[in-house]
Amino acid sequence: MTNPLSSIDSNASTWIGDGTEGATLTVNGSAITLASAKRGTPYNVRLDSSTLTPTDNLYYEVELVGECEGNLAVGLVTSTEFQPGWKSRGMFYNGNVTNGSAGLRIGFGDHPKKSGDRVGVYLLRNGSECRVVYYINGRCLGAGFAVTSSADTTFYPCLHLDGRGTVNYSAPASFPTTTDRESATFGDAYSGEWVLSKAQTGPELHDLPLPEDAKIVLSFALVEPNAYRLSIKVANTFNTSVKLVGKMESFDKIEIGPAMATRMMPPPPLQPVESFVEQGLSTLYKMIVSETGSLVMTGPAAEMICARYEKTFEPVTSYQ
Repeated sequence: MTNPLSSIDSNASTWIGDGTEGATLTVNGSAITLASAKRGTPYNVRLDSSTLTPTDNLYYEVELVGECEGNLAVGLVTSTEFQPGWKSRGMFYNGNVTNGSAGLRIGFGDHPKKSGDRVGVYLLRNGSECRVVYYINGRCLGAGFAVTSSADTTFYPCLHLDGRGTVNYSAPASFPTTTDRESATFGDAYSGEWVLSKAQTGPELHDLPLPEDAKIVLSFALVEPNAYRLSIKVANTFNTSVKLVGKMESFDKIEIGPAMATRMMPPPPLQPVESFVEQGLSTLYKMIVSETGSLVMTGPAAEMICARYEKTFEPVTSYQ
């Protein structure tokens, strides 16, 4: 099966704007530049082609050229739901799954912001059933939408931007072979999300019971070589920095910066864990990713053992 979009040339006559006064659209072959009239009011542009049909599966990609000024969402709309500004409704991805107005699945993937970031949108149709699978920089994020639509409804590629940006549009002849969500990959051992599986406290490091339904997530983000931003979500969120400052046998020696935290009252089952993080975090001085893939962070009277954490998302079943 061939992607119908691959036979449609991208040019000034095949892309249309939503009619917002003062907004601009420039199409030069595959390069599409759009700018909203003012910040806070998005501009929508879509492919306009009479050759697409309601039964078509579709796939296209956009790649950012330069850094995007504002928030870019990439997705699909029908001709009747393509409206000016926030009035448009469709099935979009901008790091979250969104209908063009509200975030429907938060943290679905990375935000497309920097030059070279690439977003793919794959529509799979089976009668009135429509699934939309998203991709970011080659990684399949899985289905963001699984909706029922009229069997005579045609969808069109659409860009939604509050700000200014340029993308290169492309539509390969073949469809992606992967539609299930893939695990995130990183260029270092620590980046990404981890879930606390075991906590030990006290000079003899005895086990601290963790509530069975608790999900304490640690998020590492590399901000410069050997330096991370660390966020720990218990009931409150603790934010700090972690620097790799040397080696201690097979461990990385670390320095933990001052922590800032939100100040909500945690539910009683989480209070011991909150106290453990608040008191023990600054005392951690070494960490490692073990041969079994566990993250171990250790101090004189505190230890955290964590497993890799992958978010899972159910597809959105309505975007209205």
